[in-house]
Amino acid sequence: MRVTAQPLFSRAMEVAQRVKTWGGTPAATRLRKGFNALLSILILFLLARAIARVGWEQVVDVVPANPLFWLLFLGSYFLPPLTEWIIYRRWWKFGWPAFAVFLRMRVMNDALFSYSGHSYLLVWATRHLGIEFDPKAPPPRILGRGDGPGVDPASSPFAAVKDMAITSGLAGIFSTLVLLLLALGMDGADVLGTALDPRTLRVLIGSFAALLVLNLGILAFRGNVMSLPPRENLFAFRWHLCRVLLAQALLVGSWAVALPGIAFETWFLLGALRMVIMRMPVPNKEILFAAIAVSLTGDASLEIAALMAAQGALQLVLHVVSWAGAGAIDAAAGRSGGVDR
Repeated sequence: MRVTAQPLFSRAMEVAQRVKTWGGTPAATRLRKGFNALLSILILFLLARAIARVGWEQVVDVVPANPLFWLLFLGSYFLPPLTEWIIYRRWWKFGWPAFAVFLRMRVMNDALFSYSGHSYLLVWATRHLGIEFDPKAPPPRILGRGDGPGVDPASSPFAAVKDMAITSGLAGIFSTLVLLLLALGMDGADVLGTALDPRTLRVLIGSFAALLVLNLGILAFRGNVMSLPPRENLFAFRWHLCRVLLAQALLVGSWAVALPGIAFETWFLLGALRMVIMRMPVPNKEILFAAIAVSLTGDASLEIAALMAAQGALQLVLHVVSWAGAGAIDAAAGRSGGVDR
């Protein structure tokens, strides 16, 4: 017996609507609270285990007391969730308590696995926006905007989250390309050729070229991939581009404040390389970057390695603070009767 797509979609919508209706029952509320508690325990356990492995005496020794270092480093950490909050607020009309969602999203993407935070955001948005699942409605477009103006992000959380992940990637690869070309123009090519072995250099170049081709393909077929109206995607792209460049500038600035004796050109090249490595589909990216940073800095390699390790450890602490802060924001919004959490 042949089963068409429409009956399958209708059955899926019936199940989704039943689950959503059940989600408002006391039993579902208790289950959701229990799941959230277990998720928090898992996140905090993973972070605590990673923090316990850190040699904190070395971290204290290398981290400067200069307030400017902390201002720059904290700014680079909290800028991404703030940018996401600004973009999505345009469509979903929530208030300040929703910032807790983007703090959790930031932590989950780093502490669990890539895009786990986006999945959490999608589930939250479906509840927050009151999405109804109509079994009689035609199946929505999963990819592309077709011949129409595009999908309303206020009524389609999946389209909004999908397109934001894509525009974020496009902004990242574009800014990485620009900074890398600038760094190579500042004698970076000679430095890389001397510091890195040919195999590592080929892997870096090949991986980045593959990512560039993929993103060019997305741009070429954006009508079949992107779902939101072009104006909304451009709005998000501009914010993501500002976020990537500013966060990178803040991070590199914190390095320069911590170790002022190293030339600006070296920091600029390291910043560009970090952006390349962070977008490569390889494990242990921070370790790879630290190894390359050490090989590029010669006499200052020990100080560089200690600084990179210290900032990695501080990021784990900020993950814990962010997760706890998200819970505090939720609690404060609950006490004030806020409904836009």
